[in-house]
Amino acid sequence: MRLSLAIALFLVSAATIGANAAPQAKAKKPQANRAVQMVTVSGECNKLVHAGQPVEGCKNILVNMNYSTGVSAYRFVTDRNILSFAGSGSHHIEQGADIVVQSVNRIILAATDGSKAEDAKEDDAVGFCRFGDPTQKGAIIECLAHAQAGLYEGSFVTDGMPPKFGEFPVSSR
Repeated sequence: MRLSLAIALFLVSAATIGANAAPQAKAKKPQANRAVQMVTVSGECNKLVHAGQPVEGCKNILVNMNYSTGVSAYRFVTDRNILSFAGSGSHHIEQGADIVVQSVNRIILAATDGSKAEDAKEDDAVGFCRFGDPTQKGAIIECLAHAQAGLYEGSFVTDGMPPKFGEFPVSSR
């Protein structure tokens, strides 16, 4: 069975972070939820729904953020908002050779107008993201979650271009 590129890289990153997390002589504050990796894929966003309402203007990029806490989030972007479907990267199953389903337990809606991160709206949710190999043209990445405000949904088709990766250093301070 093959994992998608994003999950494979997340697992490698998690193993590296775990190896670097040796016990310290002096107790320190727990690390905040910090981004450790960003994977951006290009293609076509063909559906976006916020709280049951269709949203126009979804950008032709999809961003997968992986955090120091093990959370993985898929971000659908418009000119006004970023809708993130977030869940534990370790809670996933493989459906065949190239399809992975990851659980989603949180929806985050943030404005793109320069608002502060703490102004983002977060809601508990029940749902999933299903994705194939993002390096394959026509691979589908779809997320669906139910929250108190209603249904959130995003669907994206990759163009086969190689994903772009960004690594963020995780400080031990």
